[in-house]
Amino acid sequence: MSYDLFLKSETAPLTAAQFESYFSARPHYTFNEDQAFYENEDTGVYFVFEYTPDEESTVAFNLNYFRPHFFGLEAAPEVEAFVSAFNLSIDDPQNDGMGEGPFSVDGFLRGWNAGNQFGYRAILSQDEQPETHVYPTAQLERTWRWNLNRNALQDQAGDMIFVPRYMFFKGSTQARSAVVWPDACPVYLPKADVVIVIRDELSTGGEREITVVEWSAIESVVQAFPLDETHGHFRLDYEVTPDSVAQSIRSLPVIPHDPENGLANAHVLNAELVQENTSTG
Repeated sequence: MSYDLFLKSETAPLTAAQFESYFSARPHYTFNEDQAFYENEDTGVYFVFEYTPDEESTVAFNLNYFRPHFFGLEAAPEVEAFVSAFNLSIDDPQNDGMGEGPFSVDGFLRGWNAGNQFGYRAILSQDEQPETHVYPTAQLERTWRWNLNRNALQDQAGDMIFVPRYMFFKGSTQARSAVVWPDACPVYLPKADVVIVIRDELSTGGEREITVVEWSAIESVVQAFPLDETHGHFRLDYEVTPDSVAQSIRSLPVIPHDPENGLANAHVLNAELVQENTSTG
């Protein structure tokens, strides 16, 4: 069950060499025969462009449904850039899609969101429903935007400051966001439900310790540092770890980390969509 577009040139047919050359120059793409597969390890978003060597040299775009809404947000500029680079027209057969003609981001997102909601409804109305893990849409988008821009922020921060990636873990009522903070190192730390604290140099027992603590357990420590309101993180920027920070991190109890509770970002669904389409299913 997926969102499908068909792209073709209105002038000279797109060649396989042009297709491969274009996507080879863009980040997050790998090739498998005639497919350009996009996968962003930071955000969990993936989709595929497939070249068909027929008379019209059609390129098919495929994006799975029953995914968090930000899949469409990340895919839209990639499709737009490809269409613009080769002056392509589209065939969008979705019920709420763009039809045949020019591409637009608004039209793409309208069709994707309608189709994705249909995917939620179809899957959640089955007799045997899959296990679902949800997170509120606004917070889900905030974590996605952080992950999407994480590499750029890391480049800006330099090698001496750590910029963590948002991850998710299973929770009792909904998924829980998490970030890693190793050894109280200098860090740009966004707020998360839990923090995975790694203690090597700050270990209390001589060996590596990993503890998973609630944000409230470190809140008083990080709030002593500046808040970057533009990017939404605390700037713990120091050359030597302050004694007060080191002591606070050492004093945290060891709460075991269970990697089996980890969730792929792609499998954390919009809470509102799940609720709406479960109740109407």
